[in-house]
Amino acid sequence: MSNYIQTIKALASDRRGITAMEYAVVAGAILAVALTAFNALGTKLTTLVGGVTL
Repeated sequence: MSNYIQTIKALASDRRGITAMEYAVVAGAILAVALTAFNALGTKLTTLVGGVTL
């Protein structure tokens, strides 16, 4: 039984899972910002190209 308690204590003090989760949240935020920027850029390019006449 003591071995189980030691294992639970070791898992509770392990911070690697938390760090991985933080990286996932940051990556998600960066992806959201990038998609928003590309969407805005695409709209502006469509407007610009749509106004060009030959």
